[in-house]
Amino acid sequence: MNILILGGTRFFGYHIARRLVEDGHAVTLFNRGQTGDDLGDRVQRIRGDRYDYNRFYGQLRGKTFDAVVDMLAFKAEDSQAAVRTFEGHVGHFIHISTGSVYVVTKDFPCPLREEDFNRELCPPPKRDAEMWLYGYHKRKCEEVLREAFQGMTFPVMILRLPIVIGERDHTLRAYSYFLRLGDGSPVILPDGGMNVFTHIYQGDIVKTVAANLMNRASFGQAYNLAMDEVMSLRRFVLKSAEILGKKPVLVDVPWQVLEESGLGTSFSPFSTRRPFVLSTEKAKRNLNYSSTPVETWLEKTIFWFAEVYQGGTPENYREREKEVAFVHKFREAVRSLKSD
Repeated sequence: MNILILGGTRFFGYHIARRLVEDGHAVTLFNRGQTGDDLGDRVQRIRGDRYDYNRFYGQLRGKTFDAVVDMLAFKAEDSQAAVRTFEGHVGHFIHISTGSVYVVTKDFPCPLREEDFNRELCPPPKRDAEMWLYGYHKRKCEEVLREAFQGMTFPVMILRLPIVIGERDHTLRAYSYFLRLGDGSPVILPDGGMNVFTHIYQGDIVKTVAANLMNRASFGQAYNLAMDEVMSLRRFVLKSAEILGKKPVLVDVPWQVLEESGLGTSFSPFSTRRPFVLSTEKAKRNLNYSSTPVETWLEKTIFWFAEVYQGGTPENYREREKEVAFVHKFREAVRSLKSD
């Protein structure tokens, strides 16, 4: 097949591109060319700006693809440009969405199913609205694509993803926990790390995309993808420590205490105040979806960061000493309360 990937050089987009090349497809990458890769001349390359809509249209409108994988749509206008450019010129359009489309709804349940997208929206928070806006705008992308499917039978499949972990993870969120476990200092778990989630391994996205190219039954449909295991942050940290051969000192601190202290919780990017679990029953039925066991992909990810990664430390690790200093003060305060 002749396949276009919008993006395709950073994280799981790179892995998708690599897998499709290995499967014998003709792959073209459209991006700004700012992130290197080792795909060389095994892929065709078009340099351009996804968000310069007129130029985007001019560069791609005259081309026809069996499938397009869109990694770079974050606002309705991005998806409108995609429909305008590819309508009538694509056999299958795969839109990479997010589980955050559910988080902006009122009282979202656990687990979340695809139809929960239709729940009433909650208002944006008065502060720190970045994640709300991300989920809201990704919803708008989906609405544009669904409308295009209904009006023009635009052949879209939507994949809703939770936090993605794995080799080449440029967000460094998981890596920030690996570093804390490796440095020997105490690891703070907000609310004891009892929040639960279903993240996803990048390889499970890759194999799902590769196996469902031109799956006509998926047109106009949205699917959750996530790992099978419902995992707490505490278990994630302990499992990571086991693989690293470490015996961590875990310090359980109430979320409110961390906020009021000024330290906050950004040092623990997998911490949340609510469970976030995606049901994948629909994807299992219709896409033959299956997930890699956590132990398997976590070991692969830890090895990659230990042996291959050559970048810098995560931003949330750069003031690690503040966490350690907080632990000392927190322990002193707890001891003082016990002695009273």
